[in-house]
Amino acid sequence: MLGWLMPHPLPIALGFAGGLLWSNFFEYAYHRWVLHWPETEAFERHGLHHSSVGRPNEPEHLPLGGSPKLVALLFLINGVPVVLADSWLRIGFSGGVMLGFTVYMVVSEDIHWRFHMHEWLPWFLEPAREHHLLHHDRPHGNYAVFFPLFDKLFRTWS
Repeated sequence: MLGWLMPHPLPIALGFAGGLLWSNFFEYAYHRWVLHWPETEAFERHGLHHSSVGRPNEPEHLPLGGSPKLVALLFLINGVPVVLADSWLRIGFSGGVMLGFTVYMVVSEDIHWRFHMHEWLPWFLEPAREHHLLHHDRPHGNYAVFFPLFDKLFRTWS
């Protein structure tokens, strides 16, 4: 009866991959259509991030979530539909999706910090640093932080 709570490894692995992909889209969409929506509080707050690049107060405006309440809200917005769908479908993918979402968001936050603070990155992320920092010069493109799949798909790569 409660077998969906103890899923098999395959749905967890597929959920994890789906969670990574969903996170990449969510990050892109949130950045493009929420943080860059003019005359909103999110736009104003994100504008502080853009205006602080290269200044002494830059570290204060680097976290993408902005506040613990907002981060919790983002997880609720993304998690509740996944858990409800999984409880209805009884496949057992929700744990993997949420793990993928969590890993992506934590890694993305760390990489974003390293981009701006000019900290060490593996060699293969250096082009991503250039891609992201170019967004600060041309804010109507390059919305992905480090994996520009949806910048390519939506033709916002500049």
